[in-house]
Amino acid sequence: MQAGDCLELGGTFDQPEATRAECGSKKSNYKVVQTVADSARCPADVDSYYTLSSRFGGETHTVCMDIDWVVGGCMNVDPENNTDPYRVDCSDAGAPHRQRVTEVLEGISNPDQCATGLGYAYDERQFTVCVENVR
Repeated sequence: MQAGDCLELGGTFDQPEATRAECGSKKSNYKVVQTVADSARCPADVDSYYTLSSRFGGETHTVCMDIDWVVGGCMNVDPENNTDPYRVDCSDAGAPHRQRVTEVLEGISNPDQCATGLGYAYDERQFTVCVENVR
């Protein structure tokens, strides 16, 4: 996997499952930011990481990931972080925690600059994903 690839990450904490997915698709919930030797080398502001180990030779590599945000699209982002985010239909009133991406601000890591005042700041890489809660 390399930067720009997208994944469907699911499963459990003890048994995560990752498969490639088309970016922006219903299945894709994460986008690869970087692949490194260990998680300590991921940018500090990534949303998640996934470490893969070789059964032979003990080599590992870590995939550093952000949520696969799509402007105009909606994601379910659990405020308690008990589940991985997943893409939802913005009009699905039965989907909890729906957030629509309104814009991505480059060079700014402050959600107060978003029109809605809501967003996710990525301090190290200096961008903000602005969102609105969908009710």
